[in-house]
Amino acid sequence: MSKKSRIFEVNTIERPNILLLGNGMLKLSDSSTSWDDLLASISNKNAKPNVNKVPYAMQPEALCGIDVEDIQRRVADNIETISSIHPLLQELLSLPFDAILTTNYTYEIESELSKKPFTSYARKKAFTALDGNTKVNHNTFICNAIETMSGKTIPVFHIHGEKERKHSMILSYYSYAKSLSLLTNYNKDLGNQLLECQQDKTKYRCKCWLDYFLIGNVWSVGFGLDVSEFDIWWAIERKARENAKHGFFKAYFDGNDDDSCPQEILLTAMNCNYQFYPVCGNDYATMYRKIIDDIKTDIMTSIENN
Repeated sequence: MSKKSRIFEVNTIERPNILLLGNGMLKLSDSSTSWDDLLASISNKNAKPNVNKVPYAMQPEALCGIDVEDIQRRVADNIETISSIHPLLQELLSLPFDAILTTNYTYEIESELSKKPFTSYARKKAFTALDGNTKVNHNTFICNAIETMSGKTIPVFHIHGEKERKHSMILSYYSYAKSLSLLTNYNKDLGNQLLECQQDKTKYRCKCWLDYFLIGNVWSVGFGLDVSEFDIWWAIERKARENAKHGFFKAYFDGNDDDSCPQEILLTAMNCNYQFYPVCGNDYATMYRKIIDDIKTDIMTSIENN
């Protein structure tokens, strides 16, 4: 099937299983590059400012200036797909997700799902413009369609862009605002179509990652949900306001449950689920083991309810 004719339909009656994956689990691999290391490698300033208290979305600009294309080029040149991911991430990606959303720029997900390197040829074959427009420098309506060993095709959405499409990478407030503008414009067109499809017991033709996010059960793993990630927070609030019957949003965090934590306060206000797991001695593997087991339980419960 060609990339122009590839169609994904969102089941509006049963809740699709959706994974939102950050880079936290990549850190389990010895060869991963931390955010701090990446920032150090892209900085073009002789006297590097302390950006620890700067919102994540603004840290690259604080170190590189306001040339967005230069920041995108520097980041793309300093990141690589990890060739061997941790067994826990392999296990997580083996669960029956209907779509995967990720803020990561590299292609560990695609390689693991297909069980082969995500080469340039594989990337071109997987590239899917859901709105038919292939000449865009953003990823709002773009996914990589990955065929698994079982024959199932899963859309993988790099919602903050990807390495081989460096101009799609969201790395500044400027690009965050552009992303949110595209989402809000799409939201106007979406209207109540999910509800109407649900009432008619029909599927909705996916045009954007937001469609899966709104209607499905979403598990956020390895993603800190910093308050500066305002496109994601907008999507969470939009999900809470969706008129169609929809699935839950559940976020997992490391650390202790703290009622002064902004993520906890905001998620509570939006009637979303969250869990905190204390981490002892940097034993993040134990935390992710518990998270995977919890997701498995949720999926089994969802299957039974459907």
